[in-house]
Amino acid sequence: MCMRSIAAIALLAGFANGCTKNASAPTAENPAKVEEILAYAEEGMSGCDHDIESNATAKHAWPFPAEARNVRWGNQYEKMKLKLKPRPAAFITATVTWKKGELIDVEDSEIVVQKPRRVLAKHDLFVTRKVWDQGVQIERTTKAVSAGDVTSFLFYNSRGYCMILTDDGPAWTKCTLDGSFEGVTAEQPFACEQTWWIKVRKSKVDKGWMPFEDAFMMRVPPQDDAAK
Repeated sequence: MCMRSIAAIALLAGFANGCTKNASAPTAENPAKVEEILAYAEEGMSGCDHDIESNATAKHAWPFPAEARNVRWGNQYEKMKLKLKPRPAAFITATVTWKKGELIDVEDSEIVVQKPRRVLAKHDLFVTRKVWDQGVQIERTTKAVSAGDVTSFLFYNSRGYCMILTDDGPAWTKCTLDGSFEGVTAEQPFACEQTWWIKVRKSKVDKGWMPFEDAFMMRVPPQDDAAK
């Protein structure tokens, strides 16, 4: 038996034993749900073999782990263009360089997700939105994803909330990395494609946004950051 078939059987068995029975549970009475899980397993469970696009934004948010807020310049020389806004086409405010090993204080951070990660929900997921009802704005909580559904994971905020893609657009839901999804863990808590924009200040006049690039920068653990 091939590994993908084994993985599919494991997924089906896990949901059959771990989920309360409901209309969307992957049982023999719901063959469409079974086919969805089998198709997910046939993708190699990578979660990135799809054509779904996104432009979801997590403002004032740092990638997991959020405590590692600042970055350090590496060994390579490179001129970096700072932007007025965290977007590629934004106005260029300055062109700057950093010294080897220089610590860069990040004043603000924004994550833009271009491609979500497809995952399986291990339990029902609820979202709360502000809606208008009889002239009054109220908060309304609804179930966005049922246990066993395949959904699109966008971002984990390191504080127990995940951004997912719903029929009404991106929304936040309570989650844990290891307990809410099949396909997202503490070792892989990211969307398939995203850009991390950081707001930095080189001097009083040279400031703006630039994308974090692994080739030139590295994240600074909080204990190292505090020591400097």
